[in-house]
Amino acid sequence: MPIYMGFLCAERGMVISMDYKTASEVLEFLEKYSEHFKELRTFINEKQEKVAGDDLVWLLDSLTEEQRFVMRGNSLEAKRLLIFEEAGVKGFDSEKLVEACPDEIKGRMKLAVNTIDETVHYIKETNKGILEMSRRKLEVQAELLHDSLIAGNNTYSNTGEKIKKMGDDNIIGSV
Repeated sequence: MPIYMGFLCAERGMVISMDYKTASEVLEFLEKYSEHFKELRTFINEKQEKVAGDDLVWLLDSLTEEQRFVMRGNSLEAKRLLIFEEAGVKGFDSEKLVEACPDEIKGRMKLAVNTIDETVHYIKETNKGILEMSRRKLEVQAELLHDSLIAGNNTYSNTGEKIKKMGDDNIIGSV
């Protein structure tokens, strides 16, 4: 039978029980992983506020930070997959992972996986809300632009010059 870090391989359908050292290493990683998601949650909350407030400057400036979160998350996920595979718990869901822990660690492991699960769920739901808010704002802008074009209140000329209408006079300036 294959043995990974002191316990039986999960792929053989056997009951897996991690030893204390292995479970502690998995737990230590998951607590770090949880911190990443907590930081991302804070960022996503700020992003939601900025989208609601139409703060385009902040949104553009934050792209690098958001990309950093994505890259760090991808790196942590790759590390998690490797750690879980080495620990013999590859493919385990939160419940099975907690069950595989020694009793001394089960409480902390349950807290860590629940925190990650809840935070990831919150981030996903908040991102859905941000996307919906952005979609609605773009629809309103498209409708306003359409109405403006129909009414003849063009913002730009055919040559890309900015036009402002003041009464019957057009004020044309270059972009």
